[in-house]
Amino acid sequence: MNATSSSAETNGANGAESAAAAVPTPSGISATWFDGKTARRQLVRLQISSRTIAVVEVTNDVAGAEKVIAHVPRDLVRVSERIANTPYRLQFPDGALAISDDHCSIEASFQLSPRTHWLSRMERASWAVVIALIGLFGALYAAYEFAIPRVAAAVAERVPRAAEATLGETTFETLDGRMFTPTKLNAAQQSQIADEFQKLAKAAGLEGEVTLKFRAMQPNALAIPGGTIVVTDGLVKLFKDDTRMVSAVLAHELGHVHHRHSLKHLLEGSVSALIVGALAGDVSGVSAMVTAAPVILSTLKYTRESEREADQYAFELLRKVGRSPQDFADAMQRLELMELCFALQAKSTPGGADASTADEFDIDPDTEDRSRSDARKQRNATTQARRAACIEGLDQTIAGRETEITQLRKQSREGRTGYMHTHPVTGERIRAAESAGK
Repeated sequence: MNATSSSAETNGANGAESAAAAVPTPSGISATWFDGKTARRQLVRLQISSRTIAVVEVTNDVAGAEKVIAHVPRDLVRVSERIANTPYRLQFPDGALAISDDHCSIEASFQLSPRTHWLSRMERASWAVVIALIGLFGALYAAYEFAIPRVAAAVAERVPRAAEATLGETTFETLDGRMFTPTKLNAAQQSQIADEFQKLAKAAGLEGEVTLKFRAMQPNALAIPGGTIVVTDGLVKLFKDDTRMVSAVLAHELGHVHHRHSLKHLLEGSVSALIVGALAGDVSGVSAMVTAAPVILSTLKYTRESEREADQYAFELLRKVGRSPQDFADAMQRLELMELCFALQAKSTPGGADASTADEFDIDPDTEDRSRSDARKQRNATTQARRAACIEGLDQTIAGRETEITQLRKQSREGRTGYMHTHPVTGERIRAAESAGK
């Protein structure tokens, strides 16, 4: 009898210990519960023992019994890695999820040591952050310089000519109202240049596909998607009606049309249309670029590769019509002299290029409005006079200033004029044209 009693007590003790190991602690860890079946969220307490995890619903009924939502073996619950201060996610076998930001309790219950995880070590390592940032910027640069232009070129080839022409017409109409004014060239000037343009277009096999437009603006020539080429009054005046140089620039613009450089530039500036066109083969998104096209083209700056392609195309085309690539070199040198002239004008202005801006801040409050208006008119008149001196009177303006021009040539200058911005004139391009003309 005593032996039996003793044995029963021993078994009872062992059973109690086993039960204690199986029953979760009453305290629990606060968490948010998702049952994996609905979007409903519940506030719960996780009662974690050495063998099981019980999920107990948090209620306002203090006297009521606790409602256990889930009770599963601890080994079947997966605990996410901790990254910085993000909450722990406990994934249950039936798809349910518990999220808790009580990091210390979760780590103590599961004997976790997040500081030893490689992600945590990387977060604390400043060198790793620096390397990651360098890698990010390197990847962005590579995408900008190489990936995006190549994808844009591939997508541009898929765009139908009709769609490009429609885009070009709308773009030109918008630019015509914002940037251009009607030409002041007389009929004889326009006719002479148009005849040269038709010869070039015929030799290029683009007759009927390209259109020439004349507009008043600073020296520039612009190829718009769809085959429209704009020549400005300023360019004709700068070249003194020399059709050799005008034709050379037109041949270059026809090179941009042939290679569809303007369309490629628009695609590079419209990432959404580019991605859809590249991944899905759907180029209908090009129509969505209509509103953005004028803005993108107004900031157009061809890449060196695009300029090189258009230059080489121009050299071959000029030879076909009996002209020489030297004409293009002469045109580039003329444009360079114009830019140097503008630089000399800015250099000789008191206060430099910002002198006109400084005048706005020296105004008597009593005559503020009138003074501002007069000052603005004066600055505009001065600017127009200097511009005319470097375009129509270029040779006279730079006469006797060869030493200053030589010094400026050695300096790095950012193009200030329309043509210099869209088509940077470099010594490399001039030398290439001179070499091709020999």
